[in-house]
Amino acid sequence: MSTSIPTLVPLLVHLSGARRGRADRLAGDAIPLCVHPGRTAAPDFTPSAVGVATLHRRGGSYEIVAGEGTPVWVNGEQVSRLVLASGDVVELGSGGPVVRFRLQEAGRTEGSKSIQDVFSDCWACARYDGGGIWHQAKLFLGGVPMELATRTTMVFRVSVAALIVILGISTAVIGRKNAQLARTMDRDRIELADLASLLQQSRDNPATSDGLLAVLQEVRDSLALASERLGALETRSGAPTRIIESASRSTAFLIGAYGFQDPKTGRTLRFALDAAGKPQKSPSGETAITLEGNGPPLEAFYTGTGFVIGPDLVATNRHVALPWDFESAAQEMMKQGWVPVMRRFLTYLPGIPEAFETRFVGAGSDADVAILRLPKLNGRVPPLPLAGSDPRAGDEVLVLGYPLGIRALMARADARMVAQLLSEGDLDPWKAASRLAAEGYITPLASRGIVGQVTSEAIVYDAETTHGGSGGPVLTMTGEVMAINAAILPEYGGSNLGVPVSRARALLTAVSAPKK
Repeated sequence: MSTSIPTLVPLLVHLSGARRGRADRLAGDAIPLCVHPGRTAAPDFTPSAVGVATLHRRGGSYEIVAGEGTPVWVNGEQVSRLVLASGDVVELGSGGPVVRFRLQEAGRTEGSKSIQDVFSDCWACARYDGGGIWHQAKLFLGGVPMELATRTTMVFRVSVAALIVILGISTAVIGRKNAQLARTMDRDRIELADLASLLQQSRDNPATSDGLLAVLQEVRDSLALASERLGALETRSGAPTRIIESASRSTAFLIGAYGFQDPKTGRTLRFALDAAGKPQKSPSGETAITLEGNGPPLEAFYTGTGFVIGPDLVATNRHVALPWDFESAAQEMMKQGWVPVMRRFLTYLPGIPEAFETRFVGAGSDADVAILRLPKLNGRVPPLPLAGSDPRAGDEVLVLGYPLGIRALMARADARMVAQLLSEGDLDPWKAASRLAAEGYITPLASRGIVGQVTSEAIVYDAETTHGGSGGPVLTMTGEVMAINAAILPEYGGSNLGVPVSRARALLTAVSAPKK
């Protein structure tokens, strides 16, 4: 089956100045980058503008060439010329405007952003702003909701508005049910008062005992009906909260990094450094890699989700446990003979400040499921129960996970936490995860949806999630895991795929069986 490669459109996204948040489409082989009054950048030239750099087309991207006497920084490093990659942040001149180069799929509204783009751009705006720490934190925390409301796709904004309307209607319905229940309880109190009066009469006149028995039975029936209504209401309104609170303790945040090594010598593939300790460039303009020297190892960092299924075992997706099997760039490296190796793999659990070293146990050969071991967990977290049967179409589900990884956890931290991390310069994701865990910010997000289809291979549901939520538990309304969240289908109404939990149970049995 052939797949088409999407056409990418080069954009220049403004991160500062009067045009902050807007995007210019780049077209042409040589484009001047100019600074207008008010620290505003633009890919054009006017009498009031000052040229600072030039963009030259290089295949599907552009190479930035700094002008004479004007420093240009890319991702915080001063350059004279560099082929830009999608997401690079460019600062034009000392204290000058800041822009981001981005390659966007053709067909999307120019300048419309994904949720990931919103957090990334707001983080860059705050980081490169000339103000103090608190001003940077204010820019980030204030910019995220504004960007979500104005720079995301219309589909996303309409979906959020629809969700607000649904929540409002749900609140009104629950309020009405509560009022009905209150009226029922008031009627029951009146009937109980009548019963007390009749009991007093029965003491004075035994002839009223038959009437007492009749009233007593009526009251019993009324109380049973009220109790049934109350129980049903609590089940509908309180069950998700209780399930989320209970299951969150066992929903794990996974953070890993893998690299490559020479299969013959075992030496690590590293970035090449020059005599001054700066990264060397290959003839094509990319950072050179080598087996020599002491440059930083070439590593790919990623995050995912898992959940506890045993005293020291965690279930997740195969593509989380063995990410190089699913990444196209890693596949190209492996075709060249390099061997992937996990450099570091940690697991965090809510309420526990320290990280757990994580080891691979096994993965499914025909299903996207894997088992990991945390040797030092020792039963400190209760395992989630596994459902004994598949759900039915129309059943409600809850999905727990850590979509967008570190970025989402940072966005949920308070201003003090963000300011402290920003003040420390370049943010090491390992250090950030450790700080977030110590402060108690490692907690999963929950979403609710409906099962649309059930097969032996997959369960389809519409609970919201995104990258980073892979491997999370998909729960029934009784708190049992019925699937492992595996993939999103954005082209089909935001639907998602889960691996039936029977596949995880089979793998767990296989890895737990004694070796022959």
